[in-house]
Amino acid sequence: MTVSYHALAWLTLVLGSALSACASHHAGGEATLVITKGGTYSGRYQSAASGVACVRVATTELVVLDGCVLTGPGNLIEAGEGADLTVRNCRGQGLPPTVDKQAPGHFLDVYKPQRLVVEHNFFAQTSGMVVNRWRGTSGALLVRYNQARDVDGRWRGNAGGTHCSFLILNTVAHLPGVEIAFNEVLNAPDKSLVEDNINLYNSSGTAASPLRVHDNFVRGAYPYPASAGQFTGTGMTTDGDAKTLAEAGGFIEADHNQFVSTGNAGMNLAAGHDIFYHDNRVITSGLLPGGQRFNATHAGLGIFNFYKQPANVFFNNRAERNVIGYVRWGAGSPYPDRQDLSTDNCATCTATEHLPNPITPATEAGEWARWQQKLQKQGVTVGPLLSGGK
Repeated sequence: MTVSYHALAWLTLVLGSALSACASHHAGGEATLVITKGGTYSGRYQSAASGVACVRVATTELVVLDGCVLTGPGNLIEAGEGADLTVRNCRGQGLPPTVDKQAPGHFLDVYKPQRLVVEHNFFAQTSGMVVNRWRGTSGALLVRYNQARDVDGRWRGNAGGTHCSFLILNTVAHLPGVEIAFNEVLNAPDKSLVEDNINLYNSSGTAASPLRVHDNFVRGAYPYPASAGQFTGTGMTTDGDAKTLAEAGGFIEADHNQFVSTGNAGMNLAAGHDIFYHDNRVITSGLLPGGQRFNATHAGLGIFNFYKQPANVFFNNRAERNVIGYVRWGAGSPYPDRQDLSTDNCATCTATEHLPNPITPATEAGEWARWQQKLQKQGVTVGPLLSGGK
């Protein structure tokens, strides 16, 4: 099944039009291992073709993938409707696509699960994770303590690309208990092509239990090549074209995240209601590792009704106490070569702490040190563990 969703297109100078992409669940395709019975599975699974998954979960019984090593150019893990899936301590390595006009596969591609826990995994050179809708309005959705490297939507031979994210929730609606936390995402320029690292599209928590995105570290959101002047990705975006309150995203809280060296924006709020961004850090120096300017930057944070949702759909959105130092060459807010808040698109952004100039690669490196200190102080380990537990 193929489902379309849209990514925010916020270009370096103006807000542009929405771009579409596809998240595909190939339920009828091939897989190295097809799981039809519940249980705990481990081992090494490899595929050699873009259309072949390493593992497909084809049961509604509880399946735990623990300690698996997955390698291939297609999706590493797929799961069909009603899946009750836990993925932990697994390692995934994406390989170059074997067909034209196709990106590397997802680490995880799930359609309408009833429960999903993804914790303490490591994956590199994949097109990230997709949770495509949800079965019902209950069941755990936890994405925590994972490490991702170089989320990559580039096609074979760099002949174009597909929008992808570290994590996209596509129309996961009215679900309590969602937690996206303590994930570490590092994308290198010219070795990755990610859109919004975290994209919440028409997805929502509840008033009593907001969808939580907290304590994640994301470094890198670049065009390809990284020196290009335009880019539509971000560190995080709330997104979605719904025109009714029942269908729109909402009840989302994003706090204590760090978004570093992200083109276009650090955090955008482009759709939905009752969304609260607070106590995040958004730091971009405007320089690439070789010292050349990072040209595809726009603003650190913005709140904008991109889809022109009605007033009873887009409301009660705010940002408070965020620390921002975001370089946009030639701009001047609040300091020369800065655009911390999007001009005329942050009326409900309050108590922002604007870091003093200069914002440099050393400033960005300081964020990595801060992240390491946070993990140590809170006793959190990210990535696979040698044994179970947090």
